[in-house]
Amino acid sequence: MAARQSIPPYSLADTAKPDWYREYYGRVVMIDNDFVTQKDGNYLVDLPLQIVPDSTYVFFLSTKIPVELLKKSNEFYPDLQHFVLIVPDWKFYSEVAEEASKNGMCIEPATTNFYYSIKREDGMVKVDSLRLSGLDNPRLDFVKPTSPKGMLTIYRRDSYGSVCCPRDPKWDNADKDELFLRDFEHRSHLKVTKGRYVQMEGKEGEKSIYYTLPGLSSAQRLEFLANKYAQWIANKGTGTRTIIPQLFAPQIIPMVTEGFNKMKELP
Repeated sequence: MAARQSIPPYSLADTAKPDWYREYYGRVVMIDNDFVTQKDGNYLVDLPLQIVPDSTYVFFLSTKIPVELLKKSNEFYPDLQHFVLIVPDWKFYSEVAEEASKNGMCIEPATTNFYYSIKREDGMVKVDSLRLSGLDNPRLDFVKPTSPKGMLTIYRRDSYGSVCCPRDPKWDNADKDELFLRDFEHRSHLKVTKGRYVQMEGKEGEKSIYYTLPGLSSAQRLEFLANKYAQWIANKGTGTRTIIPQLFAPQIIPMVTEGFNKMKELP
């Protein structure tokens, strides 16, 4: 009978823990295959979250989404300023499995994870990381997010600044946006303009348009989000048409039903 043993990861020197690290993480959100859709390098984590300002969120990534996407994509919970990402060391586990198969053994690897602190500040992303194994890992408690009543789940928000003082360049492409939506619905046979809301945000025409994409599958939502993102990049007029793959995730926001900034459903 093959021996069963625990195998440690690569030798690690004692490392001082960074200030963002905790010995215990509560309310960890699991990202697994049940919530993830992928096409052409783009991903949708169809797991709505309500983002509380100045809060740190913790995610455990049990599916193989490229970590670089989570570091760089501003479409992943756009209002999130700081989050901790826990990722299993898949390479280490693969090497252990290969060694076990080669030697006809049953080897149980020590639990080994990477921990990333990802902070968005002033258009920049600051990343710090740590790799821990065995008993050095923190304790984790997981939570399944829920959608409170009176809230709106949005998959995309298009915001426009002032029409005049100074004028937001996005207004120059507002007509193109409607043309894109009609063309996309015609080509895809998907109704993406259903469940759109507009919210006024200022006296100079500032507003946001929210897409809730009801009645669509995750794959259909991803198709629209990837196309809409590509259209937005093309309209920026930066001289480049290179479209970088994105990771999208929906947010939950309060449904404003009265006052100047009342949300109104668009036809």
